[in-house]
Amino acid sequence: MTCRDWISRTRLIYLDPQTARVYCPSRITQSILRQEQALFETLLCEQTGTPVSLQLTDRVEQQTEPAPSFPSTPPATPSVPLLQARFNPEYTFDSFVEGTSNKEAYAAVYNSCIQTGIRAFNPIMIYGNSGLGKTHLLHAAGNWLRLNRPEDKVIYMDANTFVDLLIEAMKSKTVDSVKSRLTDCDFFLLDDIQNLRRSSSQEIFFTVYNELISQNTQVMMTSDIHPQDLSGLQARLISRFTSGLTVSISRPEFDTSRAILRKRIEGKEEQIRIQDDVIDYLASTFSNDVRNLEGSLNRLIFSATLENPEVIDTAFAKAVLVNEPIVDRQKELTLHKIEKAVTNFYGLTCSDLEGKSRQKAIVNARHICVYLARELLHTSYSQIGQQLGGRDHKTIASSYERAEKLIRQDQAFSLAVTRIQESLQ
Repeated sequence: MTCRDWISRTRLIYLDPQTARVYCPSRITQSILRQEQALFETLLCEQTGTPVSLQLTDRVEQQTEPAPSFPSTPPATPSVPLLQARFNPEYTFDSFVEGTSNKEAYAAVYNSCIQTGIRAFNPIMIYGNSGLGKTHLLHAAGNWLRLNRPEDKVIYMDANTFVDLLIEAMKSKTVDSVKSRLTDCDFFLLDDIQNLRRSSSQEIFFTVYNELISQNTQVMMTSDIHPQDLSGLQARLISRFTSGLTVSISRPEFDTSRAILRKRIEGKEEQIRIQDDVIDYLASTFSNDVRNLEGSLNRLIFSATLENPEVIDTAFAKAVLVNEPIVDRQKELTLHKIEKAVTNFYGLTCSDLEGKSRQKAIVNARHICVYLARELLHTSYSQIGQQLGGRDHKTIASSYERAEKLIRQDQAFSLAVTRIQESLQ
């Protein structure tokens, strides 16, 4: 169900110059709309010409008079900020669990918040598969800044909202006004930058981005793949995205997964009696991403409230989660598992590794895949070549030699090899 479907269930029951009261038929509808409340208030302000506070209610009897109609022509210059970033209060630096898989991303975002003066790294680009904590870090930055540096202006949105905003500005011929408001900030946080691909608004974003960097605004972005692999984006944008600091965030390893689970039940041990073996079981079988890991814990706790066992033990957990997709870490290491570990680290797909692309990130990923297959499995060059798109013996041998050289000469490449190998263990 889309946001439009939820909105269609509501009704404006009261409007005055300061307040808009909207009837929602259920608490769920209220919760869905409240996530975008700042956006709705901005749109109301643009229609009425004055700041409007949006109130959501499930009591239709609160209506005191018919809702007046909006003026036919919205004012050219709204009197409130165009964007009022709202951050999930549960997404903080304190609630983010650091581990090998994410500590670089955490450090990059946190340090960008506490530093003053010239930005050490700008922009900061965090990339990795969905559900690993990228959005959590951006919200954590917003919450920290609101608390510790309230004088700083922060803009946060996802790329889809950003594109919609710019397209609407082009239609209404208010591009200059929108651009000036977007650049009036100290921190600009943009989530899921991959959704900017093939958008007609890239040209406007290019000028907005350049202005942000030139005025020393800290830009932080997230993507589900490495910026060099963002097909559909202008080359000059990709070049600028990679000019700052690009860090990956990957699937949590066992110790981090276990720490995440313990963090989620911290302070609730009396209500949630769960054996340590169950924590280990969840950490080892449901940690393909943080959302799945936390979801398995929530599913277990929910079932425990229904069935009320004396304690949540492994037998109970396995019975509850028997149909849940798992990540089996116990199987013997295979070439395919190495390939998956490499693609997860770089935010790529197996098709990328097996294809013919010569982009640097993909080529380096292939080198690592070949190197680890030889070092950990002692697989023949021919077998590796067959797995990686049917490449010949000579090509794979050359790739292995190249990897050995890069490990000695390129610190970033060497670190990537170490991190991927650790994830396999």
